[in-house]
Amino acid sequence: MTSYEKMFSDHLDEESIKRCLSTSILGSLIVYLHTTESTMDDARKAAYDNAPEGTLVVAEEQTVGRGRFQRTWVSPPGGNIYLSLLLRPGPYYASQLTMMASLALVRAIRRTIPDKTNVTIKWPNDVRISGMKIAGILVESSLALEGTDNFSIIGMGVNVNFDPGEYPDIKDTATSIQRELGYPIQRVQLLGAIMEEMEELYLFIKQGGSVREEWASLLDTIGHKVRVAWGDQVYEGYAQGVDDDGGLVLRLADGSIQALAAGEVTLRTFD
Repeated sequence: MTSYEKMFSDHLDEESIKRCLSTSILGSLIVYLHTTESTMDDARKAAYDNAPEGTLVVAEEQTVGRGRFQRTWVSPPGGNIYLSLLLRPGPYYASQLTMMASLALVRAIRRTIPDKTNVTIKWPNDVRISGMKIAGILVESSLALEGTDNFSIIGMGVNVNFDPGEYPDIKDTATSIQRELGYPIQRVQLLGAIMEEMEELYLFIKQGGSVREEWASLLDTIGHKVRVAWGDQVYEGYAQGVDDDGGLVLRLADGSIQALAAGEVTLRTFD
């Protein structure tokens, strides 16, 4: 252990989170929890309780953290970022939220690790460094024309001061900020950067902009042969791009084109 690590303190609480934020919408209300089952569930309850847009739920530990398709997300205490963000974008912008969130995270990580240019996105929502997963994103929406039922929640788990090697299920597929840098960082600084990048992109989207082009340029899936499970069907083909809503566009062996929505598939690259 270095002298830096011996002196290092990574305290996270409501006040430290407030001090790190320079945003005007995101973090308008902060809910900090030492332990919770899932920040997604907490944010959903807040949405139905008419919490304001930008409500940010942050937990030190999740006991029932989850990713897409109800997969377990390893959520030990004291080293990572577990957050859920409540937005009320309306149905017209919802398709860009997964793109926006993963793009914001890539930007924030590059600010934190400036020499790491190999930060990419595995379609549709995993952020990776050199092919190793550093973060996962989950977006759940309840969209209506108006009222408290119109909301989206962006959930994010980021491996920060954490050693994936201690967990056999992920040791060969995951990394962390600390592993990449060789030393720990203040989580609150990364959290502030994530919120800044996310707000900039969110306001851009609501003004009619699209993040698709920049997001697509970061996808490490494009240009590879992939196997995709879509419902009860399995497709194999060449990932040649994404459509305007972020769906993966596959060219199948027979030359036909199949577009697959992000919320309905699992994907494996095999070339």
